[in-house]
Amino acid sequence: MSPAQRRPTSADVARLAGVSRTTVSSVLNDDRDRPIGDETRRRVLAAVRELGYTPHASARMLRAGRSNIVLLPMPRLPLAPARTTYLEILDRELTARGFTLLIHGDREASGVTGARLWAEHRPAAVLVAADRCPEEAVRLLRQAGVDHVLLEARRPLSYTTTIVVDSVSVAELAAQYLLDRGHRQLACLVPGGDIAALARDRFDAVTTAAGRAGVPVQRVDCALTTDSLAATVGIWRDPRRRPDAVYSYNDEFGLVLIQALTDAGLRVPDDIAVIGTDNHPLGAALRPGLTTTYLDPVEGAVAVASSIERLLGGEELDPGLAEIAQPRIITRSSA
Repeated sequence: MSPAQRRPTSADVARLAGVSRTTVSSVLNDDRDRPIGDETRRRVLAAVRELGYTPHASARMLRAGRSNIVLLPMPRLPLAPARTTYLEILDRELTARGFTLLIHGDREASGVTGARLWAEHRPAAVLVAADRCPEEAVRLLRQAGVDHVLLEARRPLSYTTTIVVDSVSVAELAAQYLLDRGHRQLACLVPGGDIAALARDRFDAVTTAAGRAGVPVQRVDCALTTDSLAATVGIWRDPRRRPDAVYSYNDEFGLVLIQALTDAGLRVPDDIAVIGTDNHPLGAALRPGLTTTYLDPVEGAVAVASSIERLLGGEELDPGLAEIAQPRIITRSSA
């Protein structure tokens, strides 16, 4: 029969290697309770390669009694370089621990409807932003057999394990840096669209930090284009109406702002200092270099993978895990 008509089975592997199907299973599942000799392991793996055998995931799950899948719904925010790095490192770390990261591609799935979709994959754990998984969705996932639901949130939640990720703390750190440098007229870019909610939260963090020092903050609603900033930057050509520093929401908006300022004949940082967030590679490559605040994606991914491993290994963790990454700053010439 052709390969399309008949896929190789574990029985085929066992016959070719001259071992039992139980031995094949022990080798492929790295069963530490049933040690296998090096020569036997070599024969089994050679037979697997020769036949092109791949285990059936559902059958493996039934034998093991649980899935090894960690499901992460596709984030709603655009995948900036830092988030992409986080996902890549999380995938690597989970794989090293014997788990499979499954990214569910529906960005809009949330609530009970989303929970039903995620539960269909029979994951061992679901890792999702708290605003997409309210308490009733967590209950549904548990009823469907998902033992562990981990929610990313700014603060610990009472009804499930929380991975504390404060994506607003980077804005507060940026504002405090500007204040410590003596800036007393601030502005803050506030984009709309998919990132509007986070942009508003970061604006609020900047105004709160500045308010403690009695410093005003100008709100600048904008898009990721120099045209959307042209009118405001034109006003800033008048020194009497110009802030002395701007927090740009993230590095991409910071780079666009620097270009708009340059086009208007304003110098960064001599006329206006600019600070961003996320440590985008272009922020270091272009001139002036962009001062930036960020959460280390590698540190965060390793901490999350370690927490998932401990949970799935049967450890009891605090409902609210410690914050996985602290905000940091890289100082460059823009501020």
